[in-house]
Amino acid sequence: MAFLNEEELEGKIRELSGEILKVRNEIEAKEKEREGLRNELNKVREELNAIINQLNSKRTELKSIKDEIARLRKNRDDVVNTLKQLKERRTELLNRIKELIDRVRKYRELAKMINDLVGGKPVDREKLKELIDKLEFEHEISPTDPEKEWEFFRTIQQLEKELSAAEVLSRIKEYIGRDSQEIEKMRKERMELGQQMRDLYNNALTNIKARIQELKKKRESIVNEIVQLKGKRDSLKARRDELKKTILSKSAEIKELRARLRELNDELNKYQLLLAAARKSKNLAVKKQEEAKIKEEAKKRAEEGLQKLMRGERVSLNDLLGLEFEEDNEK
Repeated sequence: MAFLNEEELEGKIRELSGEILKVRNEIEAKEKEREGLRNELNKVREELNAIINQLNSKRTELKSIKDEIARLRKNRDDVVNTLKQLKERRTELLNRIKELIDRVRKYRELAKMINDLVGGKPVDREKLKELIDKLEFEHEISPTDPEKEWEFFRTIQQLEKELSAAEVLSRIKEYIGRDSQEIEKMRKERMELGQQMRDLYNNALTNIKARIQELKKKRESIVNEIVQLKGKRDSLKARRDELKKTILSKSAEIKELRARLRELNDELNKYQLLLAAARKSKNLAVKKQEEAKIKEEAKKRAEEGLQKLMRGERVSLNDLLGLEFEEDNEK
């Protein structure tokens, strides 16, 4: 480095001090900006955590609603299956009732035909049996001729025919009574099943469907809220990442400025040392010049005093001491 005089050194120091002050101001400004960014980052993180908590809460609520809808759908399907089974049972009963009604109709038609065969008059089976037994007894104990024998056989045949018809009619009435009771029982069961189906539909199924629709609307509302919260979350994440990137950039700039500040301080210290050395060197030179001048003047006075003394002139002690001062300085 070329030698610099004191004035140049002072100028360089002033220049470096100004540059240092400028860099310090830049560091302070950037640290202030970074601190502001950090405060904003903390706020964004707090908002982001709050949004994430809301999202988790909404997801939990949504899962609960989905589980409830699934449970209600299972109940609905169970009710529908029950209604289907009840309907099938009612259809089965209806078909059976139709069969029985048709059979009763046929029994009645058969009974009408038998009544027509016996002349349409009511027949008492017990009386017919007694009458047949009586005629057979009388036939056995009474003498008969061929004409009476024939008459007896025709009468017995007719009575047995009527007895047989009466027995058939009795069985038919039993069948009709039995089937009619079964028909009435089945009709009652169908009515009860119909009422049960109406109750299931109006009370259970309708309520379940209404509740499912209500929960679907709530689910849709929560899904929309989740979509909005996700949008806010993503926006906050983007802002957070942007702030972190900016803070890192500011930190890098501050690091560079601090490195520059160290360089400037090192350079300032160097020039301050140079200035101090230059001033010390200057002071030593001035001191040496002054000492040399004093020495020269003392020597001159001493020589003048010695000349005067050699001429016999009166010489003062101070003039003579000038020589001693010179000798002391030489020592």
